Amino acid sequence: MKQLLYFGAMLSLMMPVQVMAQSHFDGTWKINLAESQSSTKPSVYLLQDGTFQCPTCDPPLEIPADGGDHKITGEPCYDTVSIKVVDDRTTEEIDKRNGKAVGTTRMTVSLDGNTATVEWTESCNAQGDVVAGKDIMARVAQAPRGAHAISGSWRITKRLNRSENALVVTLKLEGNAFSFADPQGRVTRRSWTEPRRPSRAILAALWSR
Repeated sequence: MKQLLYFGAMLSLMMPVQVMAQSHFDGTWKINLAESQSSTKPSVYLLQDGTFQCPTCDPPLEIPADGGDHKITGEPCYDTVSIKVVDDRTTEEIDKRNGKAVGTTRMTVSLDGNTATVEWTESCNAQGDVVAGKDIMARVAQAPRGAHAISGSWRITKRLNRSENALVVTLKLEGNAFSFADPQGRVTRRSWTEPRRPSRAILAALWSR
């Protein structure tokens, strides 16, 4: 259930660890969970009739929820995904590359069906270090009748914790182009028009050294 990383939102969550480069933004930064703001775009899941669908995942998924490893394309970190139904409120996902597990996600829906706890791990970085976290999600749209409890639309409301290595990212500003490397080593690039170019004065109000 890996979601798209929203580069712009992450900028407001970071404080500098070290800045040793030509621009004020270049260097290694640490995400400040206390200032965390979740994306407004919900995650959408449907688990029904033995099939799991996630149109908002990256890449989008539609695979049997039978616990087996199913081939996917479009994801550099892993090449198979398995979805296992643990019980009527819980699912487990295991992502593998060349048969080796590189990511796990366990989602458990509350008894009232309005919130869910998601615990996840990833080890897609070059060093193979395990990155882990725990999030609370709130339901924003109900599931179809007869679907599993995880079905519906969800939005992260709290990031309860992250392993230390999940908080460090690398930024580089070249002209009007920002590059952002997350803990897994995946790089996102964004070009800024001059009126939207990040302001050091504004960002300094959100970050502490």
